[in-house]
Amino acid sequence: MEPVFPIDVKLNLHEGKKFYRYTYNEYTTVNGQTHRSELNKNFHVTLKFLETGTFEYHIEIFDRVHRDKELSLSEKDFLDQIAAINNDVVLITDEYGKLKNLQGLSVLQDKLEKTVEKLSRSFVGRQAEDFYKFLKTFYQKENLVCRDFLRNNHFGMILHKFYGRYEQENEVKHSVRYRNFMTNTVIDIDESIQTEAMRYDDELLLLQYTGHIPSDKNWEMFYGEMRRKEIAYREADVPKLDKYKGQMLLDFETKQVLEHKLTIEFSLGENYQKKIIYHIKEISHEEL
Repeated sequence: MEPVFPIDVKLNLHEGKKFYRYTYNEYTTVNGQTHRSELNKNFHVTLKFLETGTFEYHIEIFDRVHRDKELSLSEKDFLDQIAAINNDVVLITDEYGKLKNLQGLSVLQDKLEKTVEKLSRSFVGRQAEDFYKFLKTFYQKENLVCRDFLRNNHFGMILHKFYGRYEQENEVKHSVRYRNFMTNTVIDIDESIQTEAMRYDDELLLLQYTGHIPSDKNWEMFYGEMRRKEIAYREADVPKLDKYKGQMLLDFETKQVLEHKLTIEFSLGENYQKKIIYHIKEISHEEL
C-alpha cells in the first residue's frame, strides 16, 4: 500500500527476540581479475523496553566464518580472535534507535587485555605491537567504540539510521564513511531515504534508500593508491558510484528489522571496480 504521511518509524514493543544471519560479500576487480572476500555470522538479538523509556539491545554473535583466499589460516585466526571481543554486547538506544550508551565497556576492555596477552605469544613484531596499542587506546574511548558499532560491518544493519518521523516532502539524509572501497582510502557517502518508495501493509513496512558521493573530498587518496598499485587510469576518470541501493523490511507493528540489504558498486575508470553487498535477514532457530 502506498504511504499515508506522516509515518513514524520508531520502536514499539516491550520485548522481542530474534536470530539473524549476516553476510558480507566483497568483489574487487583489478585489470579484469576479480577477488572475492566473504564474511558470515549469526546474531541473537534480545530487545527490551526499559523503565527509563529507553531500549536495550543485547547482541550475541556466533558462528563467524571468514572466507578469503588471500588470507592465511593464522591471519584468519588473528582476525577472529579480535572480532570475538565484541561477541556479547549490550547497547542502549532511544525509541528511534539512536545509540545512547554502551553497557559494560569495562568487560570489553578486560576481554581485550586477555586477547592481546594471548595473541602476543604468537604474533610479534613492530606492526603487531602497534596494533595492540591502537586497540588498547581505542577501547578506552566509549564514543569511538559506539561509533564503530554503528558501522554496517558490526550492528549498523540492525541499529540503522532511518528510524524517524517522515513527512511526504521532507528529505532525510545521512553521511556514512567507508574505508573499504579501496585500500588506504576514506570516502563519505550521503544516503537519502526515498519517501515516495515507502510501502506498507498490516504486517510489513518497506524502506528504500540511495546514496551519492557529495564532493571530491579525499579523491587524491584514491588516485595515489591507484598509482602505488600501478593500476592505470585516465585523467578524466573519477571515483564513481555505479550503484548504491538499500532496502529494509521492518515489522510494521514493532518496527524491528526483518531484513536489510545494501548493494554498492564503485569504480574508478575501467581497471578498478568494487562491489559490496551487506545483507542481514531474520532466521528461525531451526535454520541455525
